[in-house]
Amino acid sequence: MKRNKTGIAIMLLVIPVLVYSLFFIYPIGYTVYLSFMKWNGMAVAKKTFIGLQNYKTLFSQAVFWHSLKNAVVFMAVSLVVIFPVSFLLALLVSRRTKINSFLRTVYYIPTLLPMAATGMMWMFMLAYNGGAVNEILGFFGIAPHDFLGDTKGAIWVVALVNAWMYIGSNMLIFVTGITNVPSDMIEAAVVDGAGPVQRIIHIIIPNMKETFKVFLTSAIAGSVKVFDIIYVMTDGGPGTATDVPATLMYDQAFLSSRFGYASSIGVFIIFLSLFITFTLNFFLDEQEDKGKRKKLQRGACNGAV
Repeated sequence: MKRNKTGIAIMLLVIPVLVYSLFFIYPIGYTVYLSFMKWNGMAVAKKTFIGLQNYKTLFSQAVFWHSLKNAVVFMAVSLVVIFPVSFLLALLVSRRTKINSFLRTVYYIPTLLPMAATGMMWMFMLAYNGGAVNEILGFFGIAPHDFLGDTKGAIWVVALVNAWMYIGSNMLIFVTGITNVPSDMIEAAVVDGAGPVQRIIHIIIPNMKETFKVFLTSAIAGSVKVFDIIYVMTDGGPGTATDVPATLMYDQAFLSSRFGYASSIGVFIIFLSLFITFTLNFFLDEQEDKGKRKKLQRGACNGAV
């Protein structure tokens, strides 16, 4: 019986490891390998080892640094738009009522739409000629604007469309965090005379640190990897105005046939995402530990007194 259980346990462990290695470890390892090569992507073409040349070229190109700035725009919109709006909506619909259930569904619908369909829909709505947004602006006497053709503003427009898509899903994450706050703490605060704002600041927010950590990690790391909404709406244009690292990688690989160089961009995206994730988690955990130590010190002082 023990041998059978051990064999089953090993089998159940080996299968996930093999699947994980095949679809995650191997592609990353092969991408790192290609990043040191000069290769045009053809199976019959020879791969030439060039060392760190792809990385030197990458970090010396202005278009790459511009793509990173655009990724920062997505981070900023995530923190300034998605976070407060999602949290506010979560507070409004967190109570279990029929109308709130309906509103949660309505707010979540944009997340259910296919990315390609959403991008095309907003592209037509924001069109310079005949777009719904410009038609509405014209009704109020405002001149039409080429939202997606503006080299300075197009990236902000796409980032806001991306925010519109993900507000609903993050709202549900925050709703889960709010409902997990111990009800006895909220009831005690109500008995003590705390108003809604005081309950949010002193009870709900401190008990949602893990939820906020999940949001920050996914939002910031996701901003580095964003691709689909930009590819559908602007394809990195006008020119390279809305390029981000992922679209730059795609262009270099499939349009310029520079798979070695594109792989170096992919490796950068992977390690930057991992660095942001681990750094953010370490910082947030460190702040939480400091808070706990301060509470223990205050408790010890109060006990001594």
